[in-house]
Amino acid sequence: MAKKRGRRLGLSLARRCMIDFLYFSKKISMNSVSAEKYMDLAPVIEARKKCAVRISWYTIFLKAFAEVSAKFPELRQVYLSYPYPHIYEYTRTVGMVAIEREIADETMVMYVKVDSPEKQSLLHLDKILRDSKTMPPEQSLSFRRFLKFNRLPFLIRRFAWWVGFNFPTFRLHYFGTFGVTGIGKGVRSLSIKSPLGVNFVFDMTQPDHRPLFRLFWDHRIFDGIIVIQIMEELQGILNGSIADELLDGK
Repeated sequence: MAKKRGRRLGLSLARRCMIDFLYFSKKISMNSVSAEKYMDLAPVIEARKKCAVRISWYTIFLKAFAEVSAKFPELRQVYLSYPYPHIYEYTRTVGMVAIEREIADETMVMYVKVDSPEKQSLLHLDKILRDSKTMPPEQSLSFRRFLKFNRLPFLIRRFAWWVGFNFPTFRLHYFGTFGVTGIGKGVRSLSIKSPLGVNFVFDMTQPDHRPLFRLFWDHRIFDGIIVIQIMEELQGILNGSIADELLDGK
């Protein structure tokens, strides 16, 4: 009798979502480029230590990058190929923050959508992100919709993704204008594959108050010359208005 060599496993909700995600990310990923910078963030790091409420770095970078996006229209633009190739510019910012949740005994990457983060307080934004990590998925409308969607048949999911990816209104609702991801301790490199036009990754494990900031963007939208301005503006906002808000909340 032949020995059983293994077993066939069905695709879980988490794997279905990631397969669809990567399928619609490949066109942007193949046109994506990146730049990185070590930032001197001593003022905001010290302000965060003095704040009575420990605001997460996800919250801090979310609001700071949203403020930068409001000043640089290129960060609110997406490349659309349907019905003909063109660039579409949004009038507001929508951040998508990557978080991990355990669903059906499996870790699943999900995104928390935050509309116009630059207009909200750090305390309010921090509560949104903390609740998203602790609230039971069945109590969150967005999480319930997310799980229900990934249970749909393959062809229906792919058509819904295509609509969301190619029509400006749906794209803003489902993908936002920029994505936020953090690097875990000990991770030295991270590439981004995402249907979002602009993504940034921050690494706060670097010594001497000089964390690493890495920006990924669709090269079809803008060139690297303005990235220097974007990163300088981001550093200025973090050490300026963000640090001041943290000190005001101490």
